[in-house]
Amino acid sequence: MKRFFVALALVGALGACDGGNPASESDDSAGVGTGAQPLIDEPMPTNVPTEPGGSTGPDVYGTDANADLTMNDVDFDPQTGQLVLNNLPFDGGDNRYARDTAASTALGNAGSPFSAYRNVQGSNRYYAVFRRSASGYSQVTAVGNDNYVTFGFGGASAQRLSGDGSLPNANQNYVFNGEYAAVRTIIDPDTGSEIQYVIGDVRIDVDIEDFDDLGAVEGIIANRQFFDKAGVPINDLNGSDEFISLATAQIDFSNWTIQSSTAGVYGGNNTNGVGATGTWQGLFTGPNGEEVAGIVVVEGTGPIGIDPNTGDYIQVDVREVGAFVATR
Repeated sequence: MKRFFVALALVGALGACDGGNPASESDDSAGVGTGAQPLIDEPMPTNVPTEPGGSTGPDVYGTDANADLTMNDVDFDPQTGQLVLNNLPFDGGDNRYARDTAASTALGNAGSPFSAYRNVQGSNRYYAVFRRSASGYSQVTAVGNDNYVTFGFGGASAQRLSGDGSLPNANQNYVFNGEYAAVRTIIDPDTGSEIQYVIGDVRIDVDIEDFDDLGAVEGIIANRQFFDKAGVPINDLNGSDEFISLATAQIDFSNWTIQSSTAGVYGGNNTNGVGATGTWQGLFTGPNGEEVAGIVVVEGTGPIGIDPNTGDYIQVDVREVGAFVATR
């Protein structure tokens, strides 16, 4: 990934918040909100517990997967329902992100416990998905932006909020099931950079005994659904990317983290092989390893719609930055 970005033309800087609410996006130079999908300081979403507090570590970030995924800390404010995402350039002086009501509602109506977020201030437009698990043991975040003619800056994180993640029985296999969400940056040569949201289901299989003293973990992300940045479903993409394979990884038992392994997108136009590729990693959370939280970063060509002339999927460069929480 090239570290040199060419900014799209932006007229002026984003306006400051007025009374805690960002300005309208009817003009891109004015702010990040719209009348149809306001970013407001809302109470905490009902599916997010107020306890416990900050991360107990160790946390997993996308900085190892891609040098442009610079986010390196996430704090959630349960009183306002806002996020603070650290180390993303031009996202506002206080790095605060507010819940996008319309997009979050669309994801929730499709069965996802994740919420969508947007930065409140700043000259770059960032889009994030976030979830704190119902137990409060984990929280995960993924973020991207549409300000560059390349994929630009973003990030992903999986954080342990409670427990050391250790599983109770070293001679047992475990299955974890849960939910996945992602921010997908697409580079369309005709329209420039665009953002999509992706949700899906995740299954993680764990074998503590093998490989001997290393353990083995692998998984799959399926039932993928796509939305535009306003939360409108992109039905043309249903079935285009059938699943993401999370290749076998090893466990670091000293801190109950899952070491990085490869990930690849299969299905749709990629039935003869893998499409976008990348890595995944994660960690166990909770006092008895009740949850797995992880991140996924894949990059390559992927579908963005259907060509009306041929009926084939239109393929462009995409980067998908995602995160998941799964419970045993």
